[in-house]
Amino acid sequence: MTAWFREVGAAGRLDRLMFPVRLLSGPGALARRIASRWSRRRRGADSRVAPAGPSENWRVRTLALVLLLPSFGLGAKAAELPLHADRASNLDLALTGLLAGTEPGAKRYARWADVARLPRTKLRVNGEFVPGEQEVTVVFLSDLWAALPVREGADALLATSSDGYAAVYGTSFIRDYRPFLVLEINGQGPEKWPPAGLRFNPGPYVISVAASVVPAVAKLSDAGHKRPWGVTTIEIARLEGRFDAFFSGPWAGADAAVRQGRELWIHSCSSCHRGPGEVFGGTKGNRPFALLAAQARHTPDYFRRYITAPKELVPTARMEAHPHYTEAQLDALTAFVALGVAP
Repeated sequence: MTAWFREVGAAGRLDRLMFPVRLLSGPGALARRIASRWSRRRRGADSRVAPAGPSENWRVRTLALVLLLPSFGLGAKAAELPLHADRASNLDLALTGLLAGTEPGAKRYARWADVARLPRTKLRVNGEFVPGEQEVTVVFLSDLWAALPVREGADALLATSSDGYAAVYGTSFIRDYRPFLVLEINGQGPEKWPPAGLRFNPGPYVISVAASVVPAVAKLSDAGHKRPWGVTTIEIARLEGRFDAFFSGPWAGADAAVRQGRELWIHSCSSCHRGPGEVFGGTKGNRPFALLAAQARHTPDYFRRYITAPKELVPTARMEAHPHYTEAQLDALTAFVALGVAP
């Protein structure tokens, strides 16, 4: 968080850095209005007041930051989200993992109506579900996190979808990129989905990120891996513990390239592929990790090409192509996966 404060101070434009999207409601908009009004008073409303200098600008940014912290600070504690032992509806959000008062592996369920009582924001997004602009009502994952009885040491939110897709959100990603849980599309909840123009139902929940909320999203290598549809379950976890196999054994003491490959796997490849043993991952990719490791070890050129253009090798391949990966990323991923089998 200290580094993030420095980033805000260096940028000097909290409002434009974090919230260029048109917010229709929510504490962020209130903070900006108050800070803006205060700034205008200091700078122009009274002609006897000189233009604000650096110290005055910092006071404005600090005021906005303090007012916005409840909306995106993971440390801020909101009212707890009621959790139930039994599912009452297919719109319930299943929650598991490092939750206080919950046995390992047990699930609790949050009702849609209770999730909708968390701090909500309305955003205008373009092309998120269908072509054109849509209005979505969202709860930022930071606010969901703050409303859960998270155990000490947890640092990741893992989402799984009904089609076997998965997504990983570390707390630093949640803080920096502002992912959000979509509750309504154009004013309609999931009981009335799919929205007009969409051929399938993205419910019960969608998680997404948007460059209109945080411009840096546009520079993410694999932003699509952070936009799962059909989300049914959220697990609160400790990232290194959930991917523990990749931090021990042949991966212990990994060099810089292997560490980069591990990051790529955790935040991209795990959307469809499980690691060895019980390592978290999606189930859409039906190839066991040992097979992928053998390919990376013994046929690295094939492995790399399959990542960038799978249908050129297997016309029926379901895997998404990653032509944007650099040679350095491909080297790193190949080195990481190859450690899964003996030389």
